[in-house]
Amino acid sequence: MINNVTVANWSGSVLWLKISLLWLCFITIATQASTQLATDLKILTSPEHAGRGSGDSEVNASARYIYTRFAEAGLETYYQSFRFRQGLGKLGYGHNVVATLPCNVQVCEKSLVISAHYDHLGSRGSRYYPGANDNASGVVVMLDIAKRLVSHQRHRKIIFVATDAEEKGLYGAHFFAATLNPQQVALNINLDMLAVNRKNRLYVLASKQASTFTQAIEPAFDNQIRALVYTSAAHMARRLDTPRIDWLRASDHYAFHKVGIPFAYFGIGTDPYHHTHKDQFDKVDLPKLAQVSEHINAFISALSVSAAP
Repeated sequence: MINNVTVANWSGSVLWLKISLLWLCFITIATQASTQLATDLKILTSPEHAGRGSGDSEVNASARYIYTRFAEAGLETYYQSFRFRQGLGKLGYGHNVVATLPCNVQVCEKSLVISAHYDHLGSRGSRYYPGANDNASGVVVMLDIAKRLVSHQRHRKIIFVATDAEEKGLYGAHFFAATLNPQQVALNINLDMLAVNRKNRLYVLASKQASTFTQAIEPAFDNQIRALVYTSAAHMARRLDTPRIDWLRASDHYAFHKVGIPFAYFGIGTDPYHHTHKDQFDKVDLPKLAQVSEHINAFISALSVSAAP
């Protein structure tokens, strides 16, 4: 009898040790991801990036930084430059950063396109607009998700695009979307303003054609960060009490919608610091942003990552 008790206690100790090690591993991974999110966000909102303005012919520091982060993670990465009209007859230049993870199983399904615009309002005189929520938050989450998916088996090609000149008319997204074959793309997931506030909510506007995919959103979230899904821009505007905002045309997902690609747009809705100098790094709740990244990653994984063999 005493021997049996000893064995049971030893077995219980082993199980407790295994659970503890798994939990420690989870905490370590989550902490590393949160630290990298903070680093990326701080850099993209720093004075050296001067508000990430668009229009110059040269690739700016923000695009170069995003390119480097994608490439370091092991993604095939390239710049996609384009021109657009700004003002009366004046040409501006934009530079999307595109990175791809190939399907790496024998039978591949249609691709996913993950988008987040990296440009913001630039600077005015000696002051610059940091654009922490709009939209450094979306970019850093996209970088985090890309790094997480590198080591997985993927039954879809995943294309990441950090778009330029969104603030001036969605120009980068329109240019990129025009290069795609809509028949080969299952869904665009657009990330724009993800720094959740006290409500702990994300709002998701999805096209009706995306319903097969958006069913995976709710299981990927929990009570700490909720995701409310809408298929009507008008309904979403009523819910958020934003009658003057057309959420369908409010961000890059509209460019994909225009060429016939289903979309799901993730954002927090309105932000009191939107397009002001106060949209700063220290206004972002970093632990919550890390949670948002975890949940959106779970959603994308459900659509793209093969089950372990």
